[in-house]
Amino acid sequence: MKKEWKFNFRILIKKQEDLWVAHCLELDLVTESLCLEEVERDIVAIIKRQVSYCIANNNMENLFRSAPKEIWDEFKTCKVKEKPLIREFIASKRPIPVSFVTSNCFSNQTACYA
Repeated sequence: MKKEWKFNFRILIKKQEDLWVAHCLELDLVTESLCLEEVERDIVAIIKRQVSYCIANNNMENLFRSAPKEIWDEFKTCKVKEKPLIREFIASKRPIPVSFVTSNCFSNQTACYA
Protein backbone atom coordinates (compact mmCIF):
# COMPACT_ATOMS: atom_id res chain seq x y z
CA MET A 1 0.00 0.00 0.00
CA LYS A 2 1.22 3.46 -0.85
CA LYS A 3 2.27 5.47 2.22
CA GLU A 4 2.09 8.96 0.72
CA TRP A 5 0.49 10.60 -2.31
CA LYS A 6 1.98 13.57 -4.19
CA PHE A 7 0.29 15.51 -6.98
CA ASN A 8 0.75 18.63 -9.10
CA PHE A 9 -2.36 20.56 -10.12
CA ARG A 10 -2.65 23.58 -12.39
CA ILE A 11 -5.48 26.03 -11.72
CA LEU A 12 -6.74 28.69 -14.09
CA ILE A 13 -8.50 31.54 -12.31
CA LYS A 14 -10.33 34.15 -14.33
CA LYS A 15 -12.96 36.83 -14.04
CA GLN A 16 -16.13 36.19 -16.03
CA GLU A 17 -18.58 39.05 -15.73
CA ASP A 18 -19.21 39.43 -11.97
CA LEU A 19 -17.76 36.07 -10.95
CA TRP A 20 -14.31 34.62 -10.37
CA VAL A 21 -14.00 31.12 -11.85
CA ALA A 22 -11.32 28.59 -10.81
CA HIS A 23 -10.69 25.53 -12.97
CA CYS A 24 -8.36 22.67 -11.94
CA LEU A 25 -6.99 21.40 -15.26
CA GLU A 26 -5.93 17.88 -14.25
CA LEU A 27 -9.22 17.06 -12.50
CA ASP A 28 -11.62 19.20 -14.57
CA LEU A 29 -13.12 20.63 -11.38
CA VAL A 30 -14.66 24.11 -11.43
CA THR A 31 -15.95 26.53 -8.82
CA GLU A 32 -17.02 30.17 -8.88
CA SER A 33 -17.41 33.01 -6.41
CA LEU A 34 -17.87 36.76 -6.23
CA CYS A 35 -14.51 37.01 -4.42
CA LEU A 36 -11.05 35.97 -5.61
CA GLU A 37 -9.92 34.76 -2.17
CA GLU A 38 -13.04 32.63 -1.81
CA VAL A 39 -12.72 30.99 -5.23
CA GLU A 40 -9.09 30.11 -4.46
CA ARG A 41 -10.07 28.61 -1.10
CA ASP A 42 -12.99 26.71 -2.63
CA ILE A 43 -11.02 25.10 -5.48
CA VAL A 44 -8.39 23.84 -3.01
CA ALA A 45 -11.14 22.41 -0.76
CA ILE A 46 -12.78 20.67 -3.73
CA ILE A 47 -9.45 19.19 -4.82
CA LYS A 48 -8.86 17.88 -1.28
CA ARG A 49 -12.33 16.30 -1.17
CA GLN A 50 -11.89 14.66 -4.57
CA VAL A 51 -8.45 13.25 -3.73
CA SER A 52 -9.62 12.07 -0.27
CA TYR A 53 -12.67 10.35 -1.78
CA CYS A 54 -10.58 8.50 -4.38
CA ILE A 55 -8.03 7.39 -1.78
CA ALA A 56 -10.70 6.29 0.73
CA ASN A 57 -12.53 4.30 -1.93
CA ASN A 58 -9.40 2.87 -3.58
CA ASN A 59 -10.50 4.54 -6.81
CA MET A 60 -7.41 6.40 -8.00
CA GLU A 61 -7.94 5.37 -11.62
CA ASN A 62 -10.93 7.73 -11.71
CA LEU A 63 -9.23 10.72 -10.07
CA PHE A 64 -7.85 12.38 -13.18
CA ARG A 65 -10.14 13.84 -15.83
CA SER A 66 -8.51 16.43 -18.04
CA ALA A 67 -10.08 19.82 -18.67
CA PRO A 68 -11.01 20.66 -22.29
CA LYS A 69 -8.21 21.68 -24.65
CA GLU A 70 -9.32 25.33 -24.78
CA ILE A 71 -8.85 25.63 -20.99
CA TRP A 72 -5.32 24.17 -21.27
CA ASP A 73 -4.57 26.58 -24.13
CA GLU A 74 -5.78 29.52 -22.05
CA PHE A 75 -3.59 28.41 -19.14
CA LYS A 76 -0.55 28.11 -21.42
CA THR A 77 -0.99 31.68 -22.70
CA CYS A 78 -1.76 33.13 -19.28
CA LYS A 79 0.70 35.84 -18.25
CA VAL A 80 0.06 36.32 -14.49
CA LYS A 81 1.38 33.16 -12.82
CA GLU A 82 1.88 32.67 -9.11
CA LYS A 83 4.76 30.80 -7.57
CA PRO A 84 3.68 27.15 -7.02
CA LEU A 85 2.35 26.53 -3.52
CA ILE A 86 2.75 23.23 -1.65
CA ARG A 87 -0.32 22.13 0.28
CA GLU A 88 -0.54 19.15 2.63
CA PHE A 89 -3.33 17.31 4.38
CA ILE A 90 -4.23 13.88 5.75
CA ALA A 91 -6.73 11.99 3.61
CA SER A 92 -9.92 11.29 5.53
CA LYS A 93 -10.90 7.74 6.50
CA ARG A 94 -7.34 6.59 5.80
CA PRO A 95 -4.50 8.32 7.62
CA ILE A 96 -2.42 8.78 4.46
CA PRO A 97 -0.40 11.97 4.00
CA VAL A 98 -1.23 13.81 0.80
CA SER A 99 0.68 16.72 -0.64
CA PHE A 100 -0.06 18.64 -3.77
CA VAL A 101 1.38 21.63 -5.53
CA THR A 102 -0.94 24.20 -7.04
CA SER A 103 0.21 26.47 -9.82
CA ASN A 104 -2.28 29.29 -10.26
CA CYS A 105 -2.57 31.47 -13.32
CA PHE A 106 -4.82 34.52 -13.47
CA SER A 107 -6.58 35.45 -16.70
CA ASN A 108 -8.44 38.78 -17.14
CA GLN A 109 -7.46 39.81 -13.61
CA THR A 110 -9.46 42.67 -12.13
CA ALA A 111 -10.57 43.75 -8.67
CA CYS A 112 -12.50 41.43 -6.41
CA TYR A 113 -16.10 42.39 -5.70
CA ALA A 114 -17.30 41.02 -2.38
